[in-house]
Amino acid sequence: MTYTPAIEIESWAHTRTFVAKAVAKCSGRTAYSDGDLSQTTSRLATWMLEQGDLPLTNRVAFNPVTIERFIADGLPNYAPASRGNRRSILLRMSETLLGDKAPRVRLAPLPPSTACAPYTEDEVAELRSWARMSTGARRKSGLALVALGVGAGLSASEVAAVKKSDIDKQGNEIVVNIHGSRARSVRVDGTNAEDLMLALRGLEPTDWMFCSGRAAAGKNLVTNFVARTETGGIAPNTQRMRATWIVGHLNRGTAVIELMRAAGVASLEAVTRYVPYAEKAA
Repeated sequence: MTYTPAIEIESWAHTRTFVAKAVAKCSGRTAYSDGDLSQTTSRLATWMLEQGDLPLTNRVAFNPVTIERFIADGLPNYAPASRGNRRSILLRMSETLLGDKAPRVRLAPLPPSTACAPYTEDEVAELRSWARMSTGARRKSGLALVALGVGAGLSASEVAAVKKSDIDKQGNEIVVNIHGSRARSVRVDGTNAEDLMLALRGLEPTDWMFCSGRAAAGKNLVTNFVARTETGGIAPNTQRMRATWIVGHLNRGTAVIELMRAAGVASLEAVTRYVPYAEKAA
């Protein structure tokens, strides 16, 4: 096992063998990668070591009661969504390692994750100005990033996956076709549509809209692009741009079901958690 966690060496020396054996038994038997299993189990094992009263065995560590204690007390700086993900990983490992011997307990609901604050109108104007003032390929990428984020509510991975052939002009409307697990079509209006049309000039149908010269989409493509680009002020963030798009629709009175479909979400909470921002802006 080559994994080395970001914890104290002394703690890792006491937990390494336990973590390695648990991950090896679960490898390929859950929907999670060995890296995810290792990271989550190492944090659980370190927390158990700190408690002093929890023996480091599968029966104890992967008991849902222990998992609940760990999620509630052992991840104080984690957002609710991250804590929920860690709990899911450990519960799948519990099912694999303990099978029918795993106790059945009622799990406490985790609080919803806090929605990102949308950009103000002035901040959106600043983002557009940043994109337009850039030069060369960076200008095209900047225009595409802001137009797809503010104008269509796309996530970072979705921005990275859009090609010129995914952009359709339907009369006076521009439509972005998103593929993958959240496949859908989203209309882009007004200034965002104009900027998107500027961004696709000179591109071939198979070219990426964002960072067109790359071979593939890296995990941190958008983040790295922003980090390498001098913004001179506020920096584009796909989560905040998506929030801006959602809140804009709420303020315009878009039907919730229609908005959920356009956002590519199945949970009503994924939209309603932005309502406080819409109420403030109304």
